[in-house]
This record gives sequence, C-alpha cells and structure tokens, in this order.
Amino acid sequence: MVNNSPITSCPALFLSAPASGSGKTTITACLARLLHRHGKRVRVFKFGPDYLDPQILERGSKAPVVQLDLWMAGEEWCKQQIYRAVTEGKADFVLVEGAMGLYDGNDCSADLAAKFGIPVALVMDVRA
Repeated sequence: MVNNSPITSCPALFLSAPASGSGKTTITACLARLLHRHGKRVRVFKFGPDYLDPQILERGSKAPVVQLDLWMAGEEWCKQQIYRAVTEGKADFVLVEGAMGLYDGNDCSADLAAKFGIPVALVMDVRA
C-alpha cells in the first residue's frame, strides 16, 4: 500500500510526570487555554483510558479530546488520530497528556512519545 498523503506536521508536546497526582491535567488544560487565547487551534489527546481528564482538557482547549492507547487501540489507530487532528482539524499545536507516570505499565506514556517523536515535558510536584 502506498501512502500518497502530503507530509504534514505541527508542533507537539507530551506532558507527563513521574507519578499520578502531579498536576498534569491542570498544566495541560492551562497550556491549551493559553494557546487557544492566542488564536491557536489546539488539539489535545489523553493517553490511556480516562473519564474525567478529557472533560477538563476539552474545557481548556475548546475542542474534543481523543484518547490514545497503544494497547487497546494500537499504534496505527493512534497515529491516524494525530494525523487527522493536524490535517482535518488543522491543528496549530498538539498536546498529549500522559497517564500515571511516564514509565508506568506496558505500552506506557514514554512508549507513545518515542514512537511518534513527541518531546516530553515532565511535570514535577516539588512540594516539600
């Protein structure tokens, strides 16, 4: 099968943390809202199955949030969702929020970031 689709890209950032409860959703939603206020079309993805976080992220980005999961949906499906966000959704910026910790579980957040070449910003809870 030949892929005749044009080469398309946009900036992307994967937000993750060493563990759950570090503030990933808050930071991702705030960054999405900031970019939206600056006139950018932001598409946000949530890694792994989740019910609450996508609702919060949708409020920040003002756009639907798609969940990506390598184990449940597969690499090709995840790739298609990101591609569609950039081409059909005409995204100016893509944000992906990780699940739990960066290396938690099989097919973890780090795996998805590495497979798609998305740089990772680590959210740290530095309370003493």
